[in-house]
Amino acid sequence: MKKWSILLPYYNEKKFLTGTLESICAQHFKDFTLILINNASDDQSEAIAKQTLAAYPDIDAVYLYEPKPGKTLALETGLKAVNTPYVATIDADTYYPPYYLWFCNHIFEQKPEVVGVMACDIYAPYYDHKSQKRCRKIARKSKIFSKQCHAGGYAQTFRTDSLRQVGGFDQQIWPYVLMDHEVVHRLLKVGKTYYSAKHWCMPSERRADRKKVQWNKFEKMLYEFTPFFLKDWFFYSYLRKKFQKRKATITQLREHLWEKKDG
Repeated sequence: MKKWSILLPYYNEKKFLTGTLESICAQHFKDFTLILINNASDDQSEAIAKQTLAAYPDIDAVYLYEPKPGKTLALETGLKAVNTPYVATIDADTYYPPYYLWFCNHIFEQKPEVVGVMACDIYAPYYDHKSQKRCRKIARKSKIFSKQCHAGGYAQTFRTDSLRQVGGFDQQIWPYVLMDHEVVHRLLKVGKTYYSAKHWCMPSERRADRKKVQWNKFEKMLYEFTPFFLKDWFFYSYLRKKFQKRKATITQLREHLWEKKDG
């Protein structure tokens, strides 16, 4: 049995999928199954994925299909197929350095109290001083606010049993945006998360304006300063009502409202 599963949900990602897949295939640590979940794409994404992976016969790949729209549902479908101790979630427009999975595996093997290893997101090469400064800032913040999430779904890995213990990915629990933060909130009830200033991934530059699919400044500030014992109230009472009112559901992400437009 493999040690890792990598969940890659995608919807109309033909522009970015090849680069992400090549970065995964270049991982030094190869003890994983790559699970691709087509979330009802109507472009050539699945054909591109199969064509790209055909050049890497050593990669164990599984192709799944989730017709109902929403990243959470796609991840739920993918998690059902996981039979490995560890699982990573990645995005189809993100670059992962070759040692990404090796680092996560090393931390999990060395630190049994850790149930999630999270990466810093950077938007320039890691050797750029701004990227390193950002990673140091995230790592410091994770120590000060240890009972919070500081990483998006493109940068999260889990102990599979712990993730399932807290309910996994479930649109019935949280059908809104920021599902990555809500999942980690539940995860932090059973263990610790780990961040390092040297552990990173690079989402694409198209992630320009996320105001329409994110929380506002006050909501984010309230999240940061709400003590952990009140975080259930924050998510399931306060934030739920706010997101319901502005219809900030997970399916909004499919509209790519946050993407840079050409021209």
